[in-house]
Amino acid sequence: MTIRTALDAFAPELAAQYTSFVTRRIERLIEQFGLGLKNIGNSGQYKSYEAVAALFNRQTGEIRPDRVEVAAAAYAAATIEAWAAKIDQKVGDLTDAEVQALDGARFRITGTKNGSNVVIEQDMIVNVSPKGKLFNQFPARIYVNGKFTSAAAYAKL
Repeated sequence: MTIRTALDAFAPELAAQYTSFVTRRIERLIEQFGLGLKNIGNSGQYKSYEAVAALFNRQTGEIRPDRVEVAAAAYAAATIEAWAAKIDQKVGDLTDAEVQALDGARFRITGTKNGSNVVIEQDMIVNVSPKGKLFNQFPARIYVNGKFTSAAAYAKL
Protein backbone atom coordinates (compact mmCIF):
# COMPACT_ATOMS: atom_id res chain seq x y z
CA MET A 1 0.00 0.00 0.00
CA THR A 2 1.25 3.47 -0.82
CA ILE A 3 1.18 6.32 1.63
CA ARG A 4 -1.31 8.14 -0.63
CA THR A 5 -3.72 5.16 -0.67
CA ALA A 6 -3.59 4.93 3.10
CA LEU A 7 -4.25 8.64 3.48
CA ASP A 8 -7.18 8.53 1.04
CA ALA A 9 -8.88 6.04 3.36
CA PHE A 10 -9.15 8.85 5.95
CA ALA A 11 -11.20 11.18 3.74
CA PRO A 12 -14.52 10.28 5.45
CA GLU A 13 -13.02 10.93 8.90
CA LEU A 14 -11.62 14.30 7.82
CA ALA A 15 -14.95 15.28 6.26
CA ALA A 16 -16.74 14.35 9.50
CA GLN A 17 -14.28 16.44 11.54
CA TYR A 18 -14.87 19.41 9.24
CA THR A 19 -18.64 19.02 9.49
CA SER A 20 -18.45 18.87 13.28
CA PHE A 21 -16.14 21.88 13.45
CA VAL A 22 -18.24 24.16 11.22
CA THR A 23 -21.48 23.07 12.90
CA ARG A 24 -20.07 24.02 16.30
CA ARG A 25 -18.72 27.28 14.86
CA ILE A 26 -22.14 28.21 13.44
CA GLU A 27 -23.89 27.30 16.71
CA ARG A 28 -21.46 29.47 18.70
CA LEU A 29 -21.91 32.45 16.38
CA ILE A 30 -25.70 32.22 16.66
CA GLU A 31 -25.44 31.81 20.42
CA GLN A 32 -23.23 34.88 20.67
CA PHE A 33 -24.97 37.17 18.14
CA GLY A 34 -28.48 35.69 17.83
CA LEU A 35 -30.35 34.86 14.64
CA GLY A 36 -29.44 37.33 11.94
CA LEU A 37 -26.01 37.72 13.59
CA LYS A 38 -26.65 41.36 14.36
CA ASN A 39 -23.44 43.41 14.72
CA ILE A 40 -21.14 40.53 13.77
CA GLY A 41 -19.46 42.80 11.21
CA ASN A 42 -18.23 44.99 14.04
CA SER A 43 -16.73 42.11 16.00
CA GLY A 44 -13.59 40.06 15.99
CA GLN A 45 -15.74 37.09 14.96
CA TYR A 46 -16.45 38.36 11.44
CA LYS A 47 -13.63 36.38 9.81
CA SER A 48 -14.92 33.27 11.52
CA TYR A 49 -18.36 34.04 10.10
CA GLU A 50 -16.94 34.52 6.60
CA ALA A 51 -15.43 31.03 6.73
CA VAL A 52 -18.86 29.42 7.27
CA ALA A 53 -21.31 32.00 5.85
CA ALA A 54 -22.33 29.95 2.80
CA LEU A 55 -23.07 26.89 4.93
CA PHE A 56 -26.13 28.15 6.81
CA ASN A 57 -29.06 30.54 6.67
CA ARG A 58 -28.18 33.48 8.84
CA GLN A 59 -31.83 34.45 9.45
CA THR A 60 -33.10 31.01 10.50
CA GLY A 61 -29.90 29.42 11.77
CA GLU A 62 -30.63 26.42 9.54
CA ILE A 63 -27.50 24.60 8.44
CA ARG A 64 -27.44 23.65 4.75
CA PRO A 65 -26.32 19.98 4.75
CA ASP A 66 -25.78 19.85 0.98
CA ARG A 67 -23.34 22.77 1.13
CA VAL A 68 -21.62 21.42 4.23
CA GLU A 69 -21.17 18.04 2.51
CA VAL A 70 -19.56 19.64 -0.56
CA ALA A 71 -17.32 21.86 1.60
CA ALA A 72 -16.35 18.91 3.81
CA ALA A 73 -15.39 16.77 0.81
CA ALA A 74 -13.29 19.61 -0.63
CA TYR A 75 -11.65 20.15 2.75
CA ALA A 76 -10.84 16.43 3.10
CA ALA A 77 -9.33 16.28 -0.40
CA ALA A 78 -7.23 19.40 0.16
CA THR A 79 -6.09 18.16 3.57
CA ILE A 80 -5.03 14.78 2.16
CA GLU A 81 -3.17 16.53 -0.65
CA ALA A 82 -1.37 18.80 1.82
CA TRP A 83 -0.67 15.89 4.16
CA ALA A 84 0.77 13.76 1.34
CA ALA A 85 3.04 16.64 0.30
CA LYS A 86 4.19 17.20 3.89
CA ILE A 87 4.90 13.51 4.42
CA ASP A 88 6.80 13.30 1.14
CA GLN A 89 8.78 16.39 2.13
CA LYS A 90 9.62 14.91 5.54
CA VAL A 91 10.37 11.29 4.69
CA GLY A 92 10.63 11.12 0.90
CA ASP A 93 10.75 7.69 -0.66
CA LEU A 94 10.46 4.82 1.76
CA THR A 95 10.63 1.14 0.95
CA ASP A 96 7.76 -0.89 2.44
CA ALA A 97 5.97 2.28 3.54
CA GLU A 98 2.95 1.80 5.78
CA VAL A 99 0.60 4.32 7.36
CA GLN A 100 -1.05 3.32 10.62
CA ALA A 101 -3.83 5.32 12.26
CA LEU A 102 -3.15 5.68 15.96
CA ASP A 103 -6.17 7.78 16.91
CA GLY A 104 -8.11 10.63 15.43
CA ALA A 105 -5.76 12.50 13.14
CA ARG A 106 -2.50 10.98 14.37
CA PHE A 107 -0.45 8.76 12.13
CA ARG A 108 2.55 6.54 12.41
CA ILE A 109 4.42 5.95 9.16
CA THR A 110 7.01 3.22 8.97
CA GLY A 111 9.39 2.11 6.27
CA THR A 112 12.98 1.68 5.25
CA LYS A 113 15.39 4.20 3.75
CA ASN A 114 18.95 3.33 2.76
CA GLY A 115 18.78 0.21 4.93
CA SER A 116 17.63 2.11 8.02
CA ASN A 117 14.29 1.62 9.75
CA VAL A 118 12.34 4.89 9.71
CA VAL A 119 9.34 5.83 11.82
CA ILE A 120 7.56 9.15 11.59
CA GLU A 121 4.88 10.00 14.12
CA GLN A 122 2.79 12.90 12.94
CA ASP A 123 -0.18 14.74 14.40
CA MET A 124 -2.63 16.91 12.55
CA ILE A 125 -3.77 20.04 14.33
CA VAL A 126 -6.75 21.98 12.95
CA ASN A 127 -6.22 25.71 13.21
CA VAL A 128 -7.81 28.92 11.91
CA SER A 129 -5.73 31.54 10.09
CA PRO A 130 -6.06 35.26 10.86
CA LYS A 131 -8.15 35.45 7.68
CA GLY A 132 -10.61 32.89 9.04
CA LYS A 133 -9.51 29.98 6.86
CA LEU A 134 -9.31 26.49 8.35
CA PHE A 135 -5.95 24.80 7.87
CA ASN A 136 -3.92 21.95 9.25
CA GLN A 137 -0.52 21.89 10.88
CA PHE A 138 1.58 18.73 10.88
CA PRO A 139 4.08 18.53 13.74
CA ALA A 140 6.14 15.33 13.45
CA ARG A 141 8.86 13.32 15.16
CA ILE A 142 11.22 11.20 13.04
CA TYR A 143 13.06 8.15 14.34
CA VAL A 144 15.83 6.33 12.46
CA ASN A 145 16.71 2.90 13.82
CA GLY A 146 14.81 3.78 16.99
CA LYS A 147 16.67 7.05 17.65
CA PHE A 148 15.04 10.50 17.40
CA THR A 149 16.43 12.33 14.38
CA SER A 150 15.96 15.99 13.47
CA ALA A 151 14.48 16.81 10.08
CA ALA A 152 17.83 18.30 9.01
CA ALA A 153 19.74 15.15 9.99
CA TYR A 154 17.14 12.96 8.30
CA ALA A 155 17.43 14.96 5.09
CA LYS A 156 21.13 13.98 4.92
CA LEU A 157 20.27 10.25 4.82
